[in-house]
Amino acid sequence: MKTGVHSIIQKINADAEQHGSERYTQIKNEIDDVIHKENTFYREELDKRREILKNHNEHEYERLLERLSSRLNRELLTYQSELLDEIFDMAVCKLRDASEKEFYDMFKSAVNGLKGRFTLYLGEFSKGKLDNSKVTEMIKENQGLEIIASTDTIPQKSGFILVDDRVELNSLFEDIIEDKKNEQAAAILKEVFLDG
Repeated sequence: MKTGVHSIIQKINADAEQHGSERYTQIKNEIDDVIHKENTFYREELDKRREILKNHNEHEYERLLERLSSRLNRELLTYQSELLDEIFDMAVCKLRDASEKEFYDMFKSAVNGLKGRFTLYLGEFSKGKLDNSKVTEMIKENQGLEIIASTDTIPQKSGFILVDDRVELNSLFEDIIEDKKNEQAAAILKEVFLDG
């Protein structure tokens, strides 16, 4: 399942990157211009003040630079976070709009190799995307697998969850995308605050 969903997520990410890279470049260029102008202004002003206050307030100068750097890092993080939200929202929309065949292929990939008795819960937005006859046919091909479809759905979600008495296999698209988004957010935080 993970490889099937992972490859779809990779495809979605590639599409989102392709569509988002021009906007990202524009935003980054605007940020760079603002940062450059502000840095130039602040550095000129701070250089003048530094000469006057050098012997008396060196500590104040350092604190001012730290606050400026912190503010610029927060602004950059905000822009990158907004872009990341937009890209991952697009990914969720693409997954929600998956055709019945695509949805079935994802489901089939997730259950491939499973054994045991599972209860299937569909997300509210995925209701009707899984043909019961195809599921029954697939179960016959996979000896040792039994899937019982629940009439309950998971509100405000798309995708599915398979549950047995020990394991929950979560293939809800929003949760998968949120996990990927959190990984990316951590990388951005590291880049902004450790490398910047």
